[in-house]
Amino acid sequence: MKRHLYHAICLLVFTAATFGFLTEVKSSGISLNQYDKALHFLVFFCLTAMLQWSYKPKLWQAALIMAGYGVAIEFLQNYLTSYRRAELLDWVADLVGVAVFYLCYFAVKKWRNRTQ
Repeated sequence: MKRHLYHAICLLVFTAATFGFLTEVKSSGISLNQYDKALHFLVFFCLTAMLQWSYKPKLWQAALIMAGYGVAIEFLQNYLTSYRRAELLDWVADLVGVAVFYLCYFAVKKWRNRTQ
């Protein structure tokens, strides 16, 4: 696939995630509040994977981008919604998702290099 298609897919996924973080889930019968931190972790793990797959940034660049995105999401939740508020622990869960992705990424990379 062409690199610009990877970029477009990544931006689409980031847009969808942003929409998800700013949307209130109503009348689904499922309360996601108890899973909030786990969802932050999972979404940021996946977003970091998308970022790495499509743009291939250096570790420090990806960490900076994802940390900034996490702060932006918390800011937007606090000021653009009436049903969500910024929480430091959400941002911590975001960063843990990023860190765990890179731990897995480098472990797989090291394992692949050993087996070749």
